[in-house]
Amino acid sequence: MVRALLFALALAGCSRGASDGPPCGAVGAKFMVLAKDDLEHKTVDDAMRRAVEAQLPAMRDSIGHVCTDSKWSGAVRTCLVAANDRVAFEACEQQLTDPQRQALDRAARGEPSEGDSK
Repeated sequence: MVRALLFALALAGCSRGASDGPPCGAVGAKFMVLAKDDLEHKTVDDAMRRAVEAQLPAMRDSIGHVCTDSKWSGAVRTCLVAANDRVAFEACEQQLTDPQRQALDRAARGEPSEGDSK
């Protein structure tokens, strides 16, 4: 998993300028790594662990889409990808604008984005 994240970051460096920051896919990948690590350190039964793990890919993809759709800045993406734990990741999220945070909140609740016609 960590190798995949490092590979994604290396590809991002090849296709973007240094000031652009990592791509939104790398933000989603970092979320996944941190969420799995956080889950490993929680005391939950196997059924709950499997249920949470089953939702992580959709959450990763949702973060990537919201990041792309609401145009998160390179600085925010860099901060998120550099975060070493959930607390640091959440601190980076505070750098998002209010509309970006609202879009992230809507996605976390499974609601369509404002631009969707659902």
